[in-house]
Amino acid sequence: MYVAGETQDVSPETLTLVEQIVQDQVRHILSAASDLAARAGRKTVSLNHIIFQVRRDEPRVQRIKSLLRWRAIRLEAKRRNQDTQDGVEIDDPDEMSDELLDNPTVEEVAAKRTEPAAGTLPWDVESYYSIIPPGGDTNEKLLNDPGENSLQRLRWADEVTKAMTSEEYAIYSEYRHASFTTRKPKRFCEWVGIGVVADIVKREDSLEILGFIAAEMVERLTDIALTLQAQDLAAHRARVSLPSPKSGHTKCGLFVTKDLKREPINVGHVRRAFRETQANPKKKRVQLNRVIGPRRLGLT
Repeated sequence: MYVAGETQDVSPETLTLVEQIVQDQVRHILSAASDLAARAGRKTVSLNHIIFQVRRDEPRVQRIKSLLRWRAIRLEAKRRNQDTQDGVEIDDPDEMSDELLDNPTVEEVAAKRTEPAAGTLPWDVESYYSIIPPGGDTNEKLLNDPGENSLQRLRWADEVTKAMTSEEYAIYSEYRHASFTTRKPKRFCEWVGIGVVADIVKREDSLEILGFIAAEMVERLTDIALTLQAQDLAAHRARVSLPSPKSGHTKCGLFVTKDLKREPINVGHVRRAFRETQANPKKKRVQLNRVIGPRRLGLT
């Protein structure tokens, strides 16, 4: 919640409500993924079954793909370091053979690679073909190409942190790297219901993605709750004819009353934020009961 911009001390009731909402949503995702796996004749839930539940949220899917690509890059770097440590040590550089000197570079290896990049999902176009031509997009190339979603997230983070003090930003930098699965994965498994709601394969990958989804849910709830609180404060100032606070126009004086400190978001803000996330967008439908000719207008 601090990463989303809530720098105040939230009440235990609000924290409990946020935890309960996120827990129910993650368990619902696991339950739906388990039903999908059962229809496919499988007893365990894979990573693709989990991502399939959020497939309509394209920005979130792109962030999950980026997370999987970073994970693949870290595993590849770890494997290369292990191979280097297990390699033959040569004291005299003159005794090195031509085979060791002709070691291909990363670009040459990527040009010969015929495997799809990490994060390729079964419903992506790249997965439709059994043969991948060499010289395709690698994990590094895809991560170095920032999309509109990444730029929007950077603008959102800049908007959240621009009013923070140096101490608050130091705490923000520490909290933004927090994870549900890094230190206590066993407790997170019990909290989510793994083994009770559904059984998963590739435990580390699936746990990391579930923790990522849960963290984004907390951030989104907090962000929407802060927006609703700001709207309520603006409406209250308009009713009582108070000037809205503006940066760079702070009044100083003996009889100037200071602005009251913003209160933390409460249970009502979180409930309204959750209703906002559950509201379905209105879709334009074809009017099937069209009447030819003049028609009386009804009040709406």
